[in-house]
Amino acid sequence: MKVGGLLASAGINIGLCVLFLSLYSILRKQPQNVKVYFGRRIAEERNRLRDAFILERFVPSPSWIVKSLRCTEDEILDAAGLDAVVFNRIIVFRYLHLYFNMLRFFSFWLVLTVAA
Repeated sequence: MKVGGLLASAGINIGLCVLFLSLYSILRKQPQNVKVYFGRRIAEERNRLRDAFILERFVPSPSWIVKSLRCTEDEILDAAGLDAVVFNRIIVFRYLHLYFNMLRFFSFWLVLTVAA
């Protein structure tokens, strides 16, 4: 395996990830996308000012990532419904399964190297 190719691939993937996270962070702040990202909240409360030009809308911010990680299942259920809770559990258990498979592989590799 060529290290240069691996680094180039990792650089491209990390760059695209940062680009897409920045675009998501910017697009979710735009007034025309409010109904997409905050549909239930808009239906419940319509008292926000959306017509003014605010520079903060065009600055990517990762604060939504921290807020989403601190969100409990009850808050997700209240805000997005049961489908979102089930989808979240599927994703979490998939990553746990992947984590334990990697841990199992590493343990197996460690035992083989020590025993040899």
